[in-house]
Amino acid sequence: MKRPTVEERHINRDANLPYGIDVQNVVDAVEDLYDYWYEVNEWHLNHPDDYGRYHEQFRANNAIGGFISHRITVRLAEQYPALFVNRMDDGYPDLLYDGTDYEWPDNYSVKDEEGEGPGLEVKASRGNTFYAHHNVEEWLLGVHYRINARSESLTETTPAPDDVPPIEITQVLCASMDHDDWTYRDASGSNRTNTSDLKAKGGMHELRKNPIIELEDAVTGQGDLLTEYKRNHAQFDPAYADEHPEYVTGQAEIGGI
Repeated sequence: MKRPTVEERHINRDANLPYGIDVQNVVDAVEDLYDYWYEVNEWHLNHPDDYGRYHEQFRANNAIGGFISHRITVRLAEQYPALFVNRMDDGYPDLLYDGTDYEWPDNYSVKDEEGEGPGLEVKASRGNTFYAHHNVEEWLLGVHYRINARSESLTETTPAPDDVPPIEITQVLCASMDHDDWTYRDASGSNRTNTSDLKAKGGMHELRKNPIIELEDAVTGQGDLLTEYKRNHAQFDPAYADEHPEYVTGQAEIGGI
């Protein structure tokens, strides 16, 4: 299958990131994930025992999301000396920023659910929102991804296997979250876990306003908000701007989609 890559047109070099993290740090973390996933996937596909594709080894999508977010978390910490991976199993936040007077535990193992210390939570999801077990009150790096089908034959709608990347990061978004950006749901019925998901006009809006990496077909929303996101995308994606001049700043009218 084709090795995925981050195209320059999909990178927003003006994205806002906390703690001195650079956009290129995020791009490098995604490219590192691509390298790993591609190599392991090819090994699975070419193994004489026919292990199948790499994503098939995961039991559920949330396991894939957890793997993706962990790889990106570790890579960011490797690139930036003031960020430390939280060593607690299921700790919070994922990355602890040690560049202020705030004192984290010496072993960098903590569950700071009140968001008292500076840090960065990393979430990955195949859907259009992000989920947590509590209302994240911290900077959030949200990663959307998709697993691509591998066709055995070339048709108008299904590319040949060698032309298909096994995985694609469709969006990387970042914003500071607070308690009211989330909808909290207590465990009930068959759902035995408390969950929080981002409100479309709350936390998701803040994230979608600030894409770091974004494919054009990943831009989503409704009404005036969708127009705003498309205008934002046109500011850094020249090919999209050429194809959709109505979304170039100064030409698109809010509500005119």
